[in-house]
Amino acid sequence: MSHQPEDMNEKGKHALVFGASGLIGWAIIDQLLSNYPSPGTFAKVTALVNRPLDIQDSFWPLEANRPLNVQGSPQQPELQLVSGINLADGTVQSVTELLQTKVKGIEHVTHVFYFVYKYEEKPEDEVRVVCGMLEHTVGALNRLSPNLEFLVFPTGTKAYGIHVPGGVFEAPYQESMGPLPDDYQKTLNYPFMRAVLEEASAGKQWTWCDIRPDAVIGFVPNGSAFNLTAHWANYLSLYRLMEGADAQVPFPGSSACYHALYNEASADIIGKLAIWASLHPAEAGGGQIFNIADQAKPESMKDRWPRLAAYFGLQGVAPVEGKALKPSEYINRYQGEAGKLGVKSSPVWQGEFLDSYGYYLDFDRQLSLEKVRQAGFAEEMDPNASWFRAFGRLKEARMIVG
Repeated sequence: MSHQPEDMNEKGKHALVFGASGLIGWAIIDQLLSNYPSPGTFAKVTALVNRPLDIQDSFWPLEANRPLNVQGSPQQPELQLVSGINLADGTVQSVTELLQTKVKGIEHVTHVFYFVYKYEEKPEDEVRVVCGMLEHTVGALNRLSPNLEFLVFPTGTKAYGIHVPGGVFEAPYQESMGPLPDDYQKTLNYPFMRAVLEEASAGKQWTWCDIRPDAVIGFVPNGSAFNLTAHWANYLSLYRLMEGADAQVPFPGSSACYHALYNEASADIIGKLAIWASLHPAEAGGGQIFNIADQAKPESMKDRWPRLAAYFGLQGVAPVEGKALKPSEYINRYQGEAGKLGVKSSPVWQGEFLDSYGYYLDFDRQLSLEKVRQAGFAEEMDPNASWFRAFGRLKEARMIVG
């Protein structure tokens, strides 16, 4: 779907986004095509996905004819969508051949956003698979992309032990905290992925960073394994349909979780930081870790739940433990009613896992944003607006009851 002269693409920045149909990868493409941080920064964007995705169903901001502005430069980067990029089973050689065959202009790639994840039931298997995918990918890029400048990849607040009962460190969490006790540290992908990148970038001209959000709010067009936004949107929209306007909907969790402090990150703000960091290697490179959230001020679900419920015409109230169906159970019971209204299935494959979100995070876990602010990234977003924007996208895609 090229609409620009080939030599123009060779002269400009070329962003390669792995996992472009995932929660954060989708938002990075969205930001790049929206000309963040400014028009002309990137000449070409390549979105890599595993499962097939029709460009017309992507909901990215596409300019059908890519008109030129008065200077003659494109108003939007050229987009290349490539499916069938399965990194789970391969070697450096096979991934090299895959990218070389499928990605036009791989030799001109300058910026890589690696947002690929594969869930495995056993933590040790997940470490092996996830780190293998990254090792094979960066090995291939070192062969194919001599102009590579920066790579961004994400970790998360498991690095601070949020999955350890009661937590490990005292909030606010800072990037210098760690490591976790050995039994927990060895089950994390993050330190092993960092080691892969340290080795792969040694002596090379490119550098990298690690961005670290807590809960991610966002939209994907074809379902997601762990999308809390879609999970709760399904639940609340069905609840409104079945129980009626202004019905009370208790928070699906415990009182302690309802009051615990945190600061979530929209996929939009994560995408912006990833792009900003990739363009500021002096400030953000060298394998640095950066916490990210929509805002530095921590809040609680006591603040958030009433606002989310109100978006759907409901009254969000404090939890009433043990007296209601879990969200996944409610969705499974009434999903057929939404189907009768023409609502597409919005699969959240780990819905039962997301049910536990409101029960095990019963301690303060807010992130300090001091380091990323000192580096120079100062953007903030209203987290309520981030949820509403994601809900609106789900409605537009007819994935929830409108």
